[in-house]
Amino acid sequence: MKKYSFLSMTLFVSLLSVHGMSQQEKYRNKDVPVDERVNDLLGRMTLDEKIDLLGGTGFASKKNDRLGIPELRMSDGPLGVRWGKSTAFPSGICLGATWNPALVEKIGAAIGREVKGHDRHVLLGPCVNIARIPQGGRNFESFGEDPFLTSRMAVGYIHGVQSEGVAATVKHYACNNQEYQRMFVDTKVDERTLREIYLPAFKSAVQEAHVLCVMNAYNKINGSFAAENTFLLKEVLKDEWGFTGLVMSDWGAVHSTIPTARGSMDLEMPFGEYLNRASLTKAMEQGVVKESDINEKVKRILRVLFSMKLFEKPSLGDSSLLGSKENRMIAYEAAREGIVLLKNEDHILPLDFSKLKSLAVIGPNAATCRTGGGGSSMVDPIEASSTLEVLKKEYSRTINIQYAAGVYLGGDTPPIRSQFLRTENGEQGLLGEYYSNRTFDGKPSFSRIDSMVNFDFGENGSKSDFPKYNFSVRWTGKIHAPKTGEYTLEVLSDDGIRVWLDGKLVIENWNDHGPEANSFRLLMEDQKEYQIRIDYYQHGGGAVAKLGWYSPQKDPISEAVQAAKQSDAALLFVGTAPNIETEGSDRETLILPRDQDRLIQEVLKVNRNTIVILNTGSPVLMDPWVGQVKGVVQAWFGGQEMSKGMVEVLSGVYNPSGKLPITFPHSWEDCSAYSSYKKKDSVTEYTDGIYVGYRHFEKKKISPLFPFGFGLSYTSFQYSDLNTTVEQQGNQLQVEVSLSITNEGKREGAEVVQVYVRDVAPDVDRPVKELKAFKKVMLQAGEKQVVRMLLKKDAFSYYDDGKKAWTLRPGTYALHVGGSSKDIRLTKMVEVQ
Repeated sequence: MKKYSFLSMTLFVSLLSVHGMSQQEKYRNKDVPVDERVNDLLGRMTLDEKIDLLGGTGFASKKNDRLGIPELRMSDGPLGVRWGKSTAFPSGICLGATWNPALVEKIGAAIGREVKGHDRHVLLGPCVNIARIPQGGRNFESFGEDPFLTSRMAVGYIHGVQSEGVAATVKHYACNNQEYQRMFVDTKVDERTLREIYLPAFKSAVQEAHVLCVMNAYNKINGSFAAENTFLLKEVLKDEWGFTGLVMSDWGAVHSTIPTARGSMDLEMPFGEYLNRASLTKAMEQGVVKESDINEKVKRILRVLFSMKLFEKPSLGDSSLLGSKENRMIAYEAAREGIVLLKNEDHILPLDFSKLKSLAVIGPNAATCRTGGGGSSMVDPIEASSTLEVLKKEYSRTINIQYAAGVYLGGDTPPIRSQFLRTENGEQGLLGEYYSNRTFDGKPSFSRIDSMVNFDFGENGSKSDFPKYNFSVRWTGKIHAPKTGEYTLEVLSDDGIRVWLDGKLVIENWNDHGPEANSFRLLMEDQKEYQIRIDYYQHGGGAVAKLGWYSPQKDPISEAVQAAKQSDAALLFVGTAPNIETEGSDRETLILPRDQDRLIQEVLKVNRNTIVILNTGSPVLMDPWVGQVKGVVQAWFGGQEMSKGMVEVLSGVYNPSGKLPITFPHSWEDCSAYSSYKKKDSVTEYTDGIYVGYRHFEKKKISPLFPFGFGLSYTSFQYSDLNTTVEQQGNQLQVEVSLSITNEGKREGAEVVQVYVRDVAPDVDRPVKELKAFKKVMLQAGEKQVVRMLLKKDAFSYYDDGKKAWTLRPGTYALHVGGSSKDIRLTKMVEVQ
């Protein structure tokens, strides 16, 4: 009996120990549901540990060694991974121009693989802000002006990224539609406009793509900063849409402790400047912040970590995923498919290169591959051949190819070489003094002789033991010219820079910004030395500093004209560059910069077989020359593989199928934001309401230069046999649209069939028509296909401000089907109840 009792007690104690161990390790058990693991771990954390988790470490969340909580490592996107060399993928606007969500999903998956290749966990993309202002500095990152098109692209992109076990971050929530005063501007916008134009892509990202992370914007929305905007973050995002992931701030977008802590922003980046132990403990002692506020934020961070299985495998690193053949092929396919043929008079394209004996390749973008715009999305490409290089490789054996830049864009100036720079001790170059702070305080961390000022530190810093951000550099020495003449000194910087010559301040751009070029013109005498000092600071993101000059030479436009005059055809590669279209600032004008309009006009005078290729992230004005040129191609910023795709379009190897995701206007005055943009300091009023992009042009009956959805092909398509089937039961509505489309040409091609919905007799103000469905169809020569698309209730609904709800008005609706917002081929009326 005693023996039995002893054994029973031993067994009982053993079972109790196992049970206790199980309870102790519950959050470590991968078979336990995520929310149970979250709650178990939360209960084991001290208050200080919870608070620590709310602030980042630069590009990661904090880890907790005691409890084994891994960090959440992040990298900028959305055009690839900005963390060392990576594949540079096409810009968002280029992806939008493909009108191909399935292809965009492949792009997302490829970027996800590269995130893992750099052993990061979170991609800071996609960007889904609507292109309201045509000169917006970050338009190139997003998918265009239409909320439905943007939603479809966003869902595809996020599905792709997260299919690779990487978290996507949809941004910037919300109304970050301009860079001008973006850090503090107050966007005044009514709720209907928010719901119909600026929020749909975010809603789709949450409810369809199940995005894991959301990044709030810098700006205010109706008086409240995005990071502490209760209506957007709590009432809409979390309560109404059911978002369960984490909300992180944009870098430096938090402005308060108490409103932010009590609100629904979860993770302050890059550091916990406001959400930290000192500030939050004090707020809790005062009773204005509760521990439950902290717990809610921590739970969301933990939920993402558990959902991504990072407790089991905190490292995703696999360097073989970087720049793979598969990833490069997908980047190439998307760059090619996003190219839009805007004009093709006399069928000048495709060019028959077998009949050309000479070719002029001209323009500031011919010898440089414009992979993307400037700022945090800029990727350091693994390899990026220029179109000039590809053309020479393909055709230089049979065609005499002449190159002339014609004009130089800001930032393209060649760096001043060491033989024209001298330190006070007579060494070639300049003395560089590097400070580990932004204000040149104390002694330099190190000094060295820099042969040139020509640096792009990216996210990896200048030296392994030197800060990646929050540093400053002072370069001093002397400069002399090789011969007497007028020189233009130019500095490219990201962030602040100042330049002194002989003690006189000649260039000053002392603020945070993306890559920007500033210049100063002066007469320099042969061999005379001038004292030079350059002060530079870097705050966050990438670090760029470059000193260059233009030396005296004959007019570069005249050189381009001469090349065109001697050639059978001329290819003019014009547009913008990363320091012109960039995060941190909007373009001042829609005019092509640096005298490119004159370059085009002068070339057209001597060569009628001229084709203009535009590398831009948003519209430019073309009226001064578009009537005289035969061919115009919109190539966007197409990533590192764009040049090969561009040559295939020009030569006819590939039939272009891109369509504009944004309206191209004749003038800035024609655009919806013209009357409100920059009209008030620190405030922007969305007086255009729901009438953004083509909605505005149609309401005001303004003819655009090129309409939304427009794009030519080397073949032609016929639309016929439009039919509709309406199924309505209770609150459910489904309208099937079917039609036939035929390729009437002699070569295969793809057409984007677009469906626009119009309320025939609205009882509230509604657009003339709105995009509600589209499908890209590939057809062989002579082939006919039946295309089917579904429209549901939301395709016919509008947001009723009074009811605070989406509303369907029973009545007659017109379904317009065609190849663009202006090119409507078929129309059918349907009745809905």
